[in-house]
Amino acid sequence: MVAGLTLVCPVRGRLKAKARSKDGLSPTEEKYRVEAIKYLVAAGYPKENIRVESVLKKFGNSGRNSFRADLVVLDKPVNQVSTSDLDQLLEHVLVLGEVKRDSADAADAQSYQVRPMLDFATRDDCVALYWDDVQQRVYWIVRRAGRRTVHEGPLSDLPGYGHKPGAKQLTFETIDPDKPLLQVFERIEDVLHSASIGPSKRFSTMMQLLLAKLYDENQHQATPSKPLTLQDFAALEVPPSNAVDAVNSVLKSAVSYYQRFLPEPVADQLALTGPTVLEVMRILAPIKINSMKQSVIQDFYMYFAKQIYKWDLAQYFTPTTLTEFIVDILNPRFGQYVMDPACGSADFLTAAFRRGSRQWADHASSIGGADVSPEAVQVAVLNMILNGDGKSNIQCEDSLAKIQANSETCDIVVCNPPFGKRIVEKRKEVLANFDLGHVWLHVGDAWIKTSSVMESQESGILFAEVCVKLLRPGGRLALVVPNGYLGNRSSKYHMLRDWLLRHCKLSVLVALPRFTFKGSGADDSASVLFCEKRGIPLDRADESEDYEFAVEIIDRVGWTTGDKRGTPTYKQDLSDGTFELDENDQLILDSDFPGILASIRNSDAVEFYGWLSDGVEVDEKVDPIGWTVPVSQITSESYLTLDPKRYSRKFAEVHKAITGRAYFKVGDVVEYLDERKNSDGQRVRMSADKVYRYVEISDAETGTYRWTQRPGWDLPDRARHFAEPGDIYVGGIWNSVRKWFMTGADASGAVVTNGMHRMRMRPGCEEKLLDLVVGLCSEAYAVQMRALARGSDGLAEISREDAASVVLPLIEDTKARAEIQPFVDQLLQGFTSVEAKVSSMLADKRLPLPIPPVRPDHTSIV
Repeated sequence: MVAGLTLVCPVRGRLKAKARSKDGLSPTEEKYRVEAIKYLVAAGYPKENIRVESVLKKFGNSGRNSFRADLVVLDKPVNQVSTSDLDQLLEHVLVLGEVKRDSADAADAQSYQVRPMLDFATRDDCVALYWDDVQQRVYWIVRRAGRRTVHEGPLSDLPGYGHKPGAKQLTFETIDPDKPLLQVFERIEDVLHSASIGPSKRFSTMMQLLLAKLYDENQHQATPSKPLTLQDFAALEVPPSNAVDAVNSVLKSAVSYYQRFLPEPVADQLALTGPTVLEVMRILAPIKINSMKQSVIQDFYMYFAKQIYKWDLAQYFTPTTLTEFIVDILNPRFGQYVMDPACGSADFLTAAFRRGSRQWADHASSIGGADVSPEAVQVAVLNMILNGDGKSNIQCEDSLAKIQANSETCDIVVCNPPFGKRIVEKRKEVLANFDLGHVWLHVGDAWIKTSSVMESQESGILFAEVCVKLLRPGGRLALVVPNGYLGNRSSKYHMLRDWLLRHCKLSVLVALPRFTFKGSGADDSASVLFCEKRGIPLDRADESEDYEFAVEIIDRVGWTTGDKRGTPTYKQDLSDGTFELDENDQLILDSDFPGILASIRNSDAVEFYGWLSDGVEVDEKVDPIGWTVPVSQITSESYLTLDPKRYSRKFAEVHKAITGRAYFKVGDVVEYLDERKNSDGQRVRMSADKVYRYVEISDAETGTYRWTQRPGWDLPDRARHFAEPGDIYVGGIWNSVRKWFMTGADASGAVVTNGMHRMRMRPGCEEKLLDLVVGLCSEAYAVQMRALARGSDGLAEISREDAASVVLPLIEDTKARAEIQPFVDQLLQGFTSVEAKVSSMLADKRLPLPIPPVRPDHTSIV
């Protein structure tokens, strides 16, 4: 349970529901009470007639005990009715409400709290309302043959304000899409368990119920006011045997329709008794599945498929917030065919289908996917069915082998291909059909394709070509790519970028945080490339016309990116930590996606790519508008780097702020030294019997370092920098750019790992050491270094060439220089910290402390 919620109630206004509230209601119960009040107001009940927390009856000595309702609705404004005179109050009550935080004790609550409330009602048109996370039920009095009985129905039976209660048939437009599907089926599982149905049969039965429900909804979507076949039969007083017949008739049609898509046979008759069917439909009939949020469907499906098919689907799925964001940028329009040639679980396709279905009929005909894995296709098909797709155009197909047959058949392609050095294609007949399956030569500044077919090529690289070739000219593409492919200088990745820039115009680059795909086992950082296919490819990338493309960096994705569970993260009120809710009383994901989408649609890239905002409502008040960069920044760069980091607003603004005043480039004041060589360029050889002071990356901090003593024979291969006085070491990989230190005068026996660059001040530049030291301590330096890293993970390297281009300001304030100079002098002496000074004095036996043997391993306990 969350610590608290920030809610907006139509009756009480903005309120804080704390974990410990005066009325004893939990934040979750308060949330559902606000939901119930909002529903009543939307149904026409005047908010001034609603009272929260009302005593209905007092009992015992002096009325010490009381029976309360969580809310009541009167037939006139609350301020016109005496709430102290309970008999008078009850004469005006139209609705009595009871709210619970979950449905675990729903049966008891309805029997011992909701139904008894009607015993206090004095009006025949008074109804009792029960509300929890899964069920909302309405109860009212029916008089037959002189007897008074309580009748029960779904929420749709709530009478309009001033109307008499009564049972009504459910229609597509009256059933509720805002239900937690997983909890709904857990309640159904409880019912089946109570009916003595075993676990294996329970889940096969739930599969039958799910298919029948989906089929019934899809059949009635075009006629939303027509009664559904599946009803709350008990509320309509349908005999149990008739209810079973009605459900079986729908199930038979559903199985006939869906069975060809499903991995296992499904029986077309329920093995349930009539009373059990009545109880199940009481829960299932009032909800709408095919309009539920994709994230709700996904959570349910991962649980459901694991139980019924024994599939662990966590490795398959991409979080829905990301897939919806990518599809929203692509902005599919009516009649445009969307394809994913390596669809996996079809998350991009379900996002595209759901988006299109909200706007156009029969949108399933415009969605298609393929995957070479039969199991992935089974996962994808059921995912599409569950999301409301009646066509399920997912094929078990090798998209690489069929590239010739499928070329130029799509308007939009969206794909997260199977990138990775170990996933390769070796079939010569397949490689021959790809430009990127051939050997290319880099002659001068141009790439030249030869007739020679490669022995093998990474499948991810070939899929990038597949995605482009599937498109008709002018079609658009979203491609998820590890950042290493976008920045690494090796020829195959350079060639891939060259090929993409010649065949496509870049429209948007979006960088995702590291571990975005941790849930599916990927630790690499990745970006999304959005491109538009050219009608005629360019001969050279640098022949491109100049245009602007949008660049955005995502920091918050709405879930924790550091673990495989991907726990959702929600927005909180910074003043007290309570979670904020939207206008529908739903927790708000703490995500950059909505703001970034609005920025892109307000960027100058729209002038070149009208489809970014075509047909969508654009918020023109976005500040700042989206960041764009001329493509010439890419085509003029030696390696055609596409990594969004180095074109980001953050990097550009840091660079501009520094170069707007006196500054220097790091490479102008330092020289870089090669590994295993001294400052004169001569090779240094390690002595096996010599004891060295070895410095790992973990031993370095900002301006300080420590070491461990190790004999030469025990040094790892990565110990490659043999230090000399005056050396400056800086982190040379993405996750260590804040680490740096100087060896100073006391560099005897120091050897440093290869994860750092070794630098020395150039002759004549010694006075700029202070300026360099100040810069190395700054986030402005770290931002530039991170942006220039080439690679996909925390070990992404910053080359010497890139590190040398980092700019830092000159410190022109003489007082500031005077204050900093003593610290620089300490560095020159080799005393970067108190610890370093003590270690040096201990080694010289100048301190009265023993020097015990160093622990042989970090696991040693003493």
